[in-house]
Amino acid sequence: MHLTQGQIKNMNDLLSIQNLFLSIDSENEEEILKDISFNIKESEVVSLIGESGSGKSLTALSVIRLLERSCKIKKGKIYFLNKDILSIEEKEMRDIRKNDISMIFQEPMRSLNPVMNIYDQLKEAYIDMKSVNIKQEIIRNLISVGIKDAERVINLYPHQLSGGMKQRVMIAMAIACKPKLLIADEPTTSLDVTIQKQVLDLLLELSDKLNMAILFITHDLAVASQISDKIVVMQNGRVIENSSAKKFFSNPENSYSKTLLSSSIYLRKTVNIENEHDNNVLSIKNLKVYFPENNNLFGRNKSYVKAVDDISILIKSGSTHAIVGESGSGKTTIAKAIMGLVKPTSGKIEILNKDIFSMSSIDRRYYRKYYQMIFQDPFSSLNPRMRVGAIIKEGLCFLKPEIKDFDIDSILKDVLDKVGLKHDSLNKYPHQFSGGQRQRIAIARVLVLEPKLLICDEPTSSLDVTVQKQVLDLLIDIQNKTKISYLFISHDIKLISSISETMSVMYKGKIVESGKTSDIINHTRNEYTMNLLKSVPQIN
Repeated sequence: MHLTQGQIKNMNDLLSIQNLFLSIDSENEEEILKDISFNIKESEVVSLIGESGSGKSLTALSVIRLLERSCKIKKGKIYFLNKDILSIEEKEMRDIRKNDISMIFQEPMRSLNPVMNIYDQLKEAYIDMKSVNIKQEIIRNLISVGIKDAERVINLYPHQLSGGMKQRVMIAMAIACKPKLLIADEPTTSLDVTIQKQVLDLLLELSDKLNMAILFITHDLAVASQISDKIVVMQNGRVIENSSAKKFFSNPENSYSKTLLSSSIYLRKTVNIENEHDNNVLSIKNLKVYFPENNNLFGRNKSYVKAVDDISILIKSGSTHAIVGESGSGKTTIAKAIMGLVKPTSGKIEILNKDIFSMSSIDRRYYRKYYQMIFQDPFSSLNPRMRVGAIIKEGLCFLKPEIKDFDIDSILKDVLDKVGLKHDSLNKYPHQFSGGQRQRIAIARVLVLEPKLLICDEPTSSLDVTVQKQVLDLLIDIQNKTKISYLFISHDIKLISSISETMSVMYKGKIVESGKTSDIINHTRNEYTMNLLKSVPQIN
């Protein structure tokens, strides 16, 4: 076989991307990938890092040739096992996808068929392996990815599995063919820190066991530092840094890389709690929220899910109290109970020393101007058919009807100044903004009411690391100026340590530890809290 100079140069590389240019097939043919070049060696773990829209996923989809029809590769080469996979027929490319390159995605629920059980879905990966006992091979494979009760799991459907279990099933499916290259596109972003650590450990173990290379796509530098041999940083469709992980984390060369790195390191907020705060803003006493399950034939409840079980929390003026815990621990149910979105089974919730559940429904509705909430996904919480001005103004008109129309315009512009948005944003729609800007709009919508308490339910988890830091800085700046109080809900202890003075750790509906944030993080003796802390990836 005749080898080109590019092939000879990269014979030691499993994958070699050389000068790749990708454009959108339109009138302007806008380039979205520009001169992408990097290599992956056998069994090497390479992390592709960058913020949303930097071109990470498009680069991966170019490798497996699953780009949308509107995307067009203008020039460049992609060699896999010294074969230019951009020039081969689709039938041969299907064989490569089936045998040599696999991919796992960020959201496993979207990748799994909801109406097929796990066995039937995994069986498709073994369809050409006629010499093996497929059922035994599937069970063995599930056990290898840490699913111990595999014989039971193969009969379940995706909705019956946790997020971590679904991702393990996706990994089992991806490694069925023992691929030489696994592309993992943000595989741990939606997972709790303990499950995230398990998945990262599993990927490293499989890489060693199968001699498998991994292209790991992420925007989380702490995660990348735990798994990578090499780091490739992308910005605006270009590779701006390509170096060993050790060199990158000790001395990044590019200014953007330095910004990413500094945004990943949180500095704790230091406040003298005893002297700064006096009045109670939120008082939760012995709160219980039980949901009935397993109704019998006569309509009587056999049992209850104890989503929140005897919780007490106190937040004072100008302070931040954080609730941390894994998915299903009851964090969001507390927030919903405060906002009246679920009915408490028992207990008391006081805001500004008033029991909100002793009020009439009309009085409670108007009292909500004193307590508001921002959500995890800013896009789904904003009406896509309303302009930003109307979105922000809506609550103002309903909850503060005494404000005159001629004052509203100046109030809207003032609140946009506070959250760092331009005045012309008022005439735009939510889809015209980035994720970070949309979250600023959501914050502006509640700030205009001048609430005393703001409930923040995972407000930065869907944002890139630099945008995440900007939103946190904004929340702290607003608190310093207005003395607003925050109830901050998250599964990320690292993030919580940067914004809260006090915190509670929840597990299965109960608070297992509560106190000053610094005391819990530095001196906890609770086994569950210690496990959470150990699971948080740290940049070395």
